[in-house]
Amino acid sequence: MISKNRSKKLPNFLLVALLTIILIFTAFHEGFLSLISVLFWVVLIAGILITVWLAWSSSTSRVLSLLLGIFIIEYIKEAIGIRSQLWTYNGIGKQFNFGVWAWVLGGLVVYTLATKVTIPLIKKLHWSPPKWLNPVILIILAALIPLTLGAYWSGTGCLFWAFYILLTLVCIYASLKMDFSVVIGIVITAWIISNPSEYVGSINSGVWTFTHNPHYPPFFLLFGCWPLETLTQYFLSAFLANESLD
Repeated sequence: MISKNRSKKLPNFLLVALLTIILIFTAFHEGFLSLISVLFWVVLIAGILITVWLAWSSSTSRVLSLLLGIFIIEYIKEAIGIRSQLWTYNGIGKQFNFGVWAWVLGGLVVYTLATKVTIPLIKKLHWSPPKWLNPVILIILAALIPLTLGAYWSGTGCLFWAFYILLTLVCIYASLKMDFSVVIGIVITAWIISNPSEYVGSINSGVWTFTHNPHYPPFFLLFGCWPLETLTQYFLSAFLANESLD
């Protein structure tokens, strides 16, 4: 039985191995290897180990859907952020593919920890608020972005606002089909993972640099953008894999 289960999960493990190879190759090709600190390597290795847990416990369709959905959303986000001069990448020719794949890894980590740890813990509280509270929470999260942009206002434009308005609308729609514990579990996990991830990549390593934040990543990104992106990734992967939102 164990051998049969391992054979079913082999495609998932191969996908994790491929992601690891892509991360290392893009870091080398784009000139980031010399910038990545020991702490950043520890975070990357921990993230890869967590995705092995995901590979063991999820369907191949879900893993593939997560990879595709996260890559699309994060590539668009990174391209908009760079074009808007909210942040810059410090490798060869300012390439940012390594950053996109790093955020694919980050999204997989959020999904895994949310579904395996945070959401089950919240469900144990047996607290079930009405579903209308879900979109209220998302509207508050979306409002945090303009309220905490500060000096970054000058860099935002139509593409930035169109992107996050679209994500907010998708999240609101999806949240009406999700339990409160799922929504708040993903949000909390995104907050927890966003802080060390953004810190080790920017302040600690200098792989990317935030235009107006020399000492810590910006609040709007950590507590507004990350939850909206990860909730959208969760919904999109469930839709593509034809699996339940709960």
